[in-house]
Amino acid sequence: MTFTQDLLAKADPYLKVQMGTPFVQEMIAGTLAPERLQYWVRVDYPYLINFSRILALGVLRAPNLDAMRIVQRYLNYIVDEEMASHERFAAAQGISLSELETQQMGPTKYAYAQHEFASANRGELPEILTAITPCLVGWQILSKRILKDHAIAADNPYKWWFDTYGSDAGLDSHVEALLGLIDLMAAEVSQARRARLTEIFLTSEYYETVAWSAYHSMEEWTMPDGSLS
Repeated sequence: MTFTQDLLAKADPYLKVQMGTPFVQEMIAGTLAPERLQYWVRVDYPYLINFSRILALGVLRAPNLDAMRIVQRYLNYIVDEEMASHERFAAAQGISLSELETQQMGPTKYAYAQHEFASANRGELPEILTAITPCLVGWQILSKRILKDHAIAADNPYKWWFDTYGSDAGLDSHVEALLGLIDLMAAEVSQARRARLTEIFLTSEYYETVAWSAYHSMEEWTMPDGSLS
């Protein structure tokens, strides 16, 4: 078993929890309230800006040109394709680009982004990539499982979402290349460092899991008395 295969095996219980969340189940049924997906797009856009900066740091810290190219290609995918997809969806919902760019992440999403950024700043490319791996593979794995086990109705308003993350050959290629790169680097580090990488990964996986509830509740920053901060 490779290092990333072991990570994904450890992530499987989290993915099962994610599959059962109201957000995911309602998307499968096509009954998710539109404002909940709008909330996700709003808070995910600034998250992706932060995510892109982490990938740019990965390009900087890549140990060789091959690794640099792998990370750079994924960075281009995030900026040119995934963020553009968010922009198109937002525009269709009457959300301006200015609103997306100035949107504040919710508390859970912010904590997730800070964990990734802190892990990246304290480490090198192995730490950078393992911190973002749950985001890299999470929605892809969930979507593939959903498409395998569920018949998504043609009129389901979220069918595009499952197709985007579960049937995108370009994304699959990026995932394969990045997981392979992680395995190459993990093979050259100490057992203690691999344990640390696993800890970083599982913390991100935790945030990836609890974020689904934050999306569904449309979590905001509030004071103890319930007022908005």
